[in-house]
Amino acid sequence: MQLVVLAAGHGRRFGGLKQLAPVGPNGEALMDYTAADAVAAGFDGVVLIVREEVRQELLDHIRAHWPSELEVRPVVQGPVAGTAQAVASAAEAVEGAFGVVNADDLYGSAAIALLADELARIGGTTHANVGYRLGDTILTDAPVTRGVCETSAGGELLRIVEQSVERRGEAFAATPLGNGADPRLLSGDETVSMNLWGFSPSVFGELERALGDFDPETAPHPPGKPAELLLPSVVGDLVSGGKVTVRVRETAGRCIGITHPDDLPLVRGLVAADRHAG
Repeated sequence: MQLVVLAAGHGRRFGGLKQLAPVGPNGEALMDYTAADAVAAGFDGVVLIVREEVRQELLDHIRAHWPSELEVRPVVQGPVAGTAQAVASAAEAVEGAFGVVNADDLYGSAAIALLADELARIGGTTHANVGYRLGDTILTDAPVTRGVCETSAGGELLRIVEQSVERRGEAFAATPLGNGADPRLLSGDETVSMNLWGFSPSVFGELERALGDFDPETAPHPPGKPAELLLPSVVGDLVSGGKVTVRVRETAGRCIGITHPDDLPLVRGLVAADRHAG
């Protein structure tokens, strides 16, 4: 069972390689804890999506911190920016159903185990997502990006929209990316995707088609950043077009991630408390 780890991000808002930001007592990064949780859940292989310029630095860190029984295969991300290209880049290295995680998020052992359970159930055009309560993914008042999900009574994904979210008192202001809409207030109880996905191999064909249709010259993007094709956007289009089914499993835990430099001290404290409690 394989896990695709998305570690090719540039960390522009963080100002450095946040994939390796030390959060543990011995210099552990968030992805080190995810690797240990993956082994405990039954994963035996990782496809590590990287940029060529940081490939060796990441591999050196992994040799020092990851369980030796976890086979790691590095793959350099293709030319299009964004998480859709990152996952598509893993096609030649993946066999069977696989999981996807961000390198700079700590999902918790229960969520990784839930993902592993879903991988035994998916196939064909059926995929899975492990979602979180929005309020359990926000650390500070700084804006972050979240895939806000709408699901059916049976737990199937109906719609997912990437939105910029920031805390406003007890609520959260959410603005869909790229369309200039006014923000709407969310309670914090909404289900969001943190890129904890389970896919059957059929997703690779859909990703290649989406990448072929993507035009970075005309796609909206914020100043100073390239246009990106985001995985939740592609999955959302596939769901709305009736091409795939995505089962959403909600986890009760917190997702701890690093977006801004000010997050680091808080993340270190949360990681210490979480691991001590565990």
